[in-house]
Amino acid sequence: MECKENYREEMMRALEKCQFIEETLKMCILSAIRIAEIKLSLYFPFNYKDSEISKLPLGPLIKKFSKINGDKELHKDLSDLTKERNFVAHQSLLFTLGELEDGVFMSSETKKLKNIADRATRIHERVLDARYSLVRAENQASRE
Repeated sequence: MECKENYREEMMRALEKCQFIEETLKMCILSAIRIAEIKLSLYFPFNYKDSEISKLPLGPLIKKFSKINGDKELHKDLSDLTKERNFVAHQSLLFTLGELEDGVFMSSETKKLKNIADRATRIHERVLDARYSLVRAENQASRE
């Protein structure tokens, strides 16, 4: 039972970390849109709605984010994480009864989820750095 509980905890942690990345990417993109709106609305209408970003999944978010951020390594790491995130979100609960009773298998799968969560945490920290830069730029644009 402890193996199953450890697995569940790591699965939830991995899901949470990946979701944090998605939400932070959305905030980055929305800040960039607000900066553009502040700078360009004096010259022509800039009609972009938050709802155009809020429902996007990770893949399209990464593509949009890569257009406002120059860190190619971060873009690659985000793209690589997409496959792992999809595994966690869509396949991590699909086991047979035999697999659930196999302690070695469950330990291996738990370790896989822990690695995904740890990697997602490190990537999220880098996305947060980009977010903070955009917030500073947005505040600067608002003051001007």
